[in-house]
Amino acid sequence: MKKVILSSILLLGTTSIFAETTMCFKENASMSTIEKTPLDGGICNGKLSVNDMKAKGWSVEDIKISQSSTGMNFIYILKNGVTVSAPTQSSQFVGNQAQMEANILAKLEAKKEAEEKAKVEKELKDAAVIAKELYTNKCQTCHGANGEKSAYNTARPLKDLSVEDMQESIKNYKVGKVDSMNANIMAPYANFVDYKEIKGIHAYLQSINK
Repeated sequence: MKKVILSSILLLGTTSIFAETTMCFKENASMSTIEKTPLDGGICNGKLSVNDMKAKGWSVEDIKISQSSTGMNFIYILKNGVTVSAPTQSSQFVGNQAQMEANILAKLEAKKEAEEKAKVEKELKDAAVIAKELYTNKCQTCHGANGEKSAYNTARPLKDLSVEDMQESIKNYKVGKVDSMNANIMAPYANFVDYKEIKGIHAYLQSINK
């Protein structure tokens, strides 16, 4: 992002010309409507849009756009050149611009991470529900309600396996690499489960064996 001059003061006798600068932002907005959407922060304060600011004499000095899972995030640097007497000069821009921008970006990033975490947690929760039903209907007769049984006294208890162990075993059953009395029994079951379902079954067994 280009450097933004927060304020410039040119002394001409008793009159000062300087630029007021403010930073406004909006989360999860649409590119097609952003200029009409009230922005948060700064002078905008949830009430004024870019168009409103332009109508008041402000211009867009800089803009930063980033993508989120639910829309676009916008940060605007707006500048307004005004003329006032030296004793009354003041700026609406409070604080260091780089720090303010960093704070906004950190907020947006934290929100994005929270959304992604919530998505993962929901997927795991949904997978656990599916896995419980799958395990109860297809697996527990041979492997025990808690994965504690050694099926036909040849397989390791599922509750003691890592998800990688389970994946490898299923893979071997699918390609016929297992040479044991229960290979023919297990092969049809191995063919209908995928890696996501194996992870779900592993997570389910871990949750009931704590």
